[in-house]
Amino acid sequence: MHELAPLIIDLAIMLGIASIVVLLFQKIRQPVILGYIIAGIIIGPHTPPYSLVTDIDQIQTLSELGVIFLMFALGLDFSFHKLKQIGFSAIITSIIKVSTIVILGFSLGWMMQWNFYNCLFLGAALAISSTTIIIKSLDELNLRGKRFTDLVFGVLIIEDLLAVLMLTTLSTVVVTKNLFSPEMIWASLKLILVIGGWFLSGYFIIPILFRNIIKYISQETLTILSTALCLSLAVIAAHFHYSTALGSFIMGSILAETPLAPRIKQLTCPLRDVFAAVFFISIGMMLDPKTLLENWSTILIISLLTIIGKILATSLGAFLSGQSLNTSVRTGFSMAPIGEFSFIIVSLSFLLKVTHNTLPQIIIGVATITIFITPYLIKLSEIITKKLDTNLSTRSKYFLESYSAWVYRALASYKEQTSYRKFVARLAINGIIIILTFNLTHEFVLPQFSRLATNIHFIKISSWLFALLIASPFTWGMLFGFKLIPKNRQIPALFLGGILTITEIIVLSITYFGTWYISLGIAIIAITSFILAYKQLGTSYHWFERYLVHILQKRHRKQNKREELAPWDTHLVEIIANNQTPTSAVGKTLSESQLRQNFGINIVAIKRGSKIISAPRGEEQILLQDELIVLGNDEQIDAFKKNIEDPHFNPKEKDILEDFKLKALILEDNNPYIGKSIRNSKVREQNFGLVVGLERKGHRILNPDPNIILKSNDLLLIVGQREQAHT
Repeated sequence: MHELAPLIIDLAIMLGIASIVVLLFQKIRQPVILGYIIAGIIIGPHTPPYSLVTDIDQIQTLSELGVIFLMFALGLDFSFHKLKQIGFSAIITSIIKVSTIVILGFSLGWMMQWNFYNCLFLGAALAISSTTIIIKSLDELNLRGKRFTDLVFGVLIIEDLLAVLMLTTLSTVVVTKNLFSPEMIWASLKLILVIGGWFLSGYFIIPILFRNIIKYISQETLTILSTALCLSLAVIAAHFHYSTALGSFIMGSILAETPLAPRIKQLTCPLRDVFAAVFFISIGMMLDPKTLLENWSTILIISLLTIIGKILATSLGAFLSGQSLNTSVRTGFSMAPIGEFSFIIVSLSFLLKVTHNTLPQIIIGVATITIFITPYLIKLSEIITKKLDTNLSTRSKYFLESYSAWVYRALASYKEQTSYRKFVARLAINGIIIILTFNLTHEFVLPQFSRLATNIHFIKISSWLFALLIASPFTWGMLFGFKLIPKNRQIPALFLGGILTITEIIVLSITYFGTWYISLGIAIIAITSFILAYKQLGTSYHWFERYLVHILQKRHRKQNKREELAPWDTHLVEIIANNQTPTSAVGKTLSESQLRQNFGINIVAIKRGSKIISAPRGEEQILLQDELIVLGNDEQIDAFKKNIEDPHFNPKEKDILEDFKLKALILEDNNPYIGKSIRNSKVREQNFGLVVGLERKGHRILNPDPNIILKSNDLLLIVGQREQAHT
């Protein structure tokens, strides 16, 4: 009889014990990740009488596959459109929180007299919150759709991206043995170029592939293809001495922009679940209960300081980014748990062999405590915010609201400068492509020319001309990016774009193909080429830009139905009118229902069959099965739902919220609306939306009276349909 491989026996034992433990944890309503870790402790070599598994090396290989598929799944949930939509608050909050906890963790390790790498990996492992645990906790507490959860999800997305960059940075620091060095700076720049190159190449090539196969590809083939792409970029990342997690995350985010992304996520989910389970079990196998007991005081102190640090840092970051005190505090109390990324960072330190053996034990202990306490912290946040709202003085509330209003006004003013942002984006993207073109030409084209000729000068000039030719459309894009700027302000942009472009071409030419006459010939050849091929280069570049923008925008409107529309702690939700009780608003006009007076909410739009009524007037009636777009805060929306929704009704999938957006309009001195009432100014009709808020000298008016006279420097908040609202 053929002898069975030890790995198969080990897997049977691992998954069998894990399934029993996880079922028990689900019964007592505890996170499954903790179940996997407990199963690993039972199986592992540190639990008497002996280890139940034998092929540890092969298990480590499978656990690395778990990291790859886990990161691939996170990449499928990430996209640059989500990054754009979650906006300023999520980015600022996550950066403040992560940097604060890294410093706090490093300082804690230093106070305990740990060495540099132990301190560094401790801070990194504590900084990233567990996406899985937080989302599961919010679902179990039925808090999805609350105002603060929008910011929580945004911060988690940014943190995932920061964690990927952190993994690569940690590897680089270990290799260079220095946190601040020329090698570190060069490695960081190289990382940016490599990631940028992978993203641009992927966005340009992958959609073509999937567009050609979408009509006839089977589930089996799609699973194999997406898995192959994931593993291929992981292998490429390892070839360039980067983390395999980085490659798999980037491939996931590239595939997230294809129309097949939901199917890919569904098909690869079983792979992720199995291999991720092996990864978490292997983490538990590293845990020595004896070491855990010996370090219980250290684990408790680190856990306590991590929880307090995350609450304070996240709440402060959210408030500084313009969020209300309520949203800031509730977001802060939701970010305590560490989890999957912390274990990945610990595994990296284990592979690099730069930390002591107790660090993984401590991190797992801290994760267990923070995961267990998370639901209770989220519940506690609601109590604390209510007490703060009751006990804060009127003067303190005015200060907090004034600061939030100032931030919102500043962001509204910045968002109007779209032309400058497009100009900077064009310079950055084309600059990266030009660098990659010169680098690839030097690495692959120049060696081929060397086989055809012996004169080194001829080889270098030929290679340089080839690189310049390929890069010429993107050089055109940088030089003429100033056309995106309004005509009366184009001169500074022309000067800046020209200087940056010429400097980049000269530096790259000397770096990769440096001879004494290269720099002199650049100006002559460049000027001649642009004179002769000006229109052709422009056509080529615009084709590339249109194609890339089309790819990036193709799934834009399906990326995030809950776009951050949050003036003063309010947001948009969809509600179906299906409650026919006598006290319900169904069957009444908006005026008769007195929704603003009774609930404080605003009906932004009504969808009735295929018809959408934007900014409905008071005489509009709410009919049974109408889909309502409602603006309000969490308490107001919950109260309105009880009035108009049947609690026993199973709602259908809603799909119209994505069609609406919020516009902030600042009234400059020459604005024609000034001196008129909201009703007489026709701002509602001209902007195809409903005026839902007005901010004047730090004072906020939600649902302003139509008879209010508009003044200079007022900020109006208007909600309307996306394709009609001006931007």
